[in-house]
Amino acid sequence: MNENHETNGFEEEDSLRIDARDIAPLLGLTPERLMAELRAGQVYHIAEEGEEDADSRMRIVFRFRARMARLVVESDGSMHPEINRTH
Repeated sequence: MNENHETNGFEEEDSLRIDARDIAPLLGLTPERLMAELRAGQVYHIAEEGEEDADSRMRIVFRFRARMARLVVESDGSMHPEINRTH
C-alpha cells in the first residue's frame, strides 16, 4: 500500500486502504486521473460486506463511465480484482 494519500490512494469504509495504482488500470485510467475523477464525482464506488459471520470477505465495486471493476478483499487483506466492461 502506498503512503502518498493525496495522489495515489484513498480510504474506504472501516479504514481499508486501497492504492489508486491497483484500481486505475482496471478502469482504463492513470492513478492521477482516477483520483481527479473521484474528487469530481465521476468515479463511484461502494463496499459490500458478507452478511454472515462465515463470509468475512468484502467486495468493492468501482464504476467509471461504461467500465466497472470489482475487488474482492479477503479477511487477510489480499485483494482479487475482477473486471466487467460494458461498452
